[in-house]
Parts: sequence; structure tokens; C-alpha cells
Amino acid sequence: MEFVTFEEAWSLLRRLGVTKVTDAPKEMRFELADSPTVVVLDVAANDHAEIQTLPKEMRRVERNAIANFVEALVHKMHLQRTFVIPVGKWRQIFEAVSHGMVANAAWRGVDTSASVELNTRDPLQFYLADTHTLRDLIKVILRDGRGIEHGITICCDGAPIVIEVMPAGEMIIFTGRADLAKQCDELLAQAKAD
Repeated sequence: MEFVTFEEAWSLLRRLGVTKVTDAPKEMRFELADSPTVVVLDVAANDHAEIQTLPKEMRRVERNAIANFVEALVHKMHLQRTFVIPVGKWRQIFEAVSHGMVANAAWRGVDTSASVELNTRDPLQFYLADTHTLRDLIKVILRDGRGIEHGITICCDGAPIVIEVMPAGEMIIFTGRADLAKQCDELLAQAKAD
């Protein structure tokens, strides 16, 4: 697990069709460029504060199942590098997860070395062996995060997929191909909380 420059990751992600939807000082958000092959899956946690007003077609899952889904997807697709980009800045993420991630040794190593990156959106690169830490990070964001600034975007170098996770208990999955959407749909149906 290590930070890479935004420019380094962005040149790769752009080739996969990732585009910026919002690029403002307080938030940066991504999706896949609109095309006939892009499929969007909207997911909400069962305990979302506004669950009654959300569209009925939105898939509902248990809150921890969101993190378990991301971990299962990375393993199933054998994604070698996964990039996590904060919607706000890393400082906000580190502050939100500091208590919840204290027991994770791998995260503590990143936390102690992340002084330069705190005021950036430089992606944190997770390797396949780091998926447990990625899962734990998502769980803590969903539990301890409060606002949009604590949200994260997950992209990878092996497939056109963009996943946005927000603390309120929302996940949007953008896939660039129908077979990827089918895999995501199947994994969501199997996703369980622990």
C-alpha cells in the first residue's frame, strides 16, 4: 500500500474512461464517461437515514456488506492495483478513521508516513494483498464518516470500474461493460455483513 501522484494514476484512469464529474476545492468526484456500454448500479445501506425516500429500484444491502462486496470484487477480478481517491482531502479521511483503524497495523504504517499527502487527493494504491485493509477502511468510513468529504472513490487499473462510497451508506458502481455489471450484480446479491 502506497501513495502515488494524482497525475500518475490519472493518466492510467483516463484511458479506462474515468472522468471527473466534480473538480472543486472541497470535493472531487468521478464516474465513467457516458457510453452505451456503461451500466450504473446504485446501492444503499438498509439503515440509510433516508431509506424510505430513496428510489425503490436502488439495491438495499447491510452496511458492512458494502465493504465486503468491494473486497470480493477485487479478489474475483484479480485486480492487482486498486486506487482510492478521497472526495475531500486525505486529512479529512485520516481524521475520520483514526480511531477505527488504530488496530490495523498496515493502516498505521500509512498513517505515520502520510504527512505530505494529507492536503492532497493523491491516490492511495492498494495491491491485491491489501484488500483486507481496504475492506476495513470502507467499514470505518461507513461507520465513522460524517459528510461528503469523508467519501472515497475506488478505481482500478485492470477494468473500467469506478465505485463511490459515501458515509451515509451509499455506493454507486459504474461499470464499462455488461459482463462487469453482471459480476457486480452477482457479488452484490451474495454480499453479507460480518
